[in-house]
Amino acid sequence: MKKSLGILLIILGIITISYPKLREAYFDYQQKKLLETLTQSWENLDEYYNDVEQNPEDEPSPIEDENKAENDSDYLAKYIETHMEGILKIEKIALELPILKGATKTNLNISAASIEGTGSPGQVGNYCISAHRGRSYGRLFNRLDELEKGDLVQILQQNITYTYEVIEKLLVEAKDTWVLMPEKGQKHLTLITCDYSRKPYPRLIVKARLLDEKQ
Repeated sequence: MKKSLGILLIILGIITISYPKLREAYFDYQQKKLLETLTQSWENLDEYYNDVEQNPEDEPSPIEDENKAENDSDYLAKYIETHMEGILKIEKIALELPILKGATKTNLNISAASIEGTGSPGQVGNYCISAHRGRSYGRLFNRLDELEKGDLVQILQQNITYTYEVIEKLLVEAKDTWVLMPEKGQKHLTLITCDYSRKPYPRLIVKARLLDEKQ
């Protein structure tokens, strides 16, 4: 009995000593997964612009499914309904887009898309949404650069509207995924697209802070 108790105490001691390191290892693993997701989202944005440069007369096809006709509006509507997690609305630039879950190549070709692993609307964290900067005026995030500090951005989910106020606009390099990281205790929204000012394309970032909730 004493021997078993002694072994148990030794095990508990080892766990107690190891816990901080195990905890750090877990967070390092989660951060690595998040960074991989962010990097893939960055690459998906780049792929779109590479496609546009190679085929300047055509926008990439929204749905990359050989079994579905490109003009099948019913299929597209059903796809959006299934994958939508909210609506992005910015009155200043006459923008209203469904937010699709996951910044995959297919989702980005259709609409705006949230980056998985970042945050949620109205919650503490950094809810990140990316979209292409369509060539047509007003398409997708084509006019995102018009936003300024103090402008309002809304996220609509069911019967709740989350209103954010723009606090910053900046250009960063493709490697600068730090802009998508959360700040302690803050409820932020980050909008991301590419900028055409030079090559390689930098990212246009618009950051906003939650103001209120309306039922």
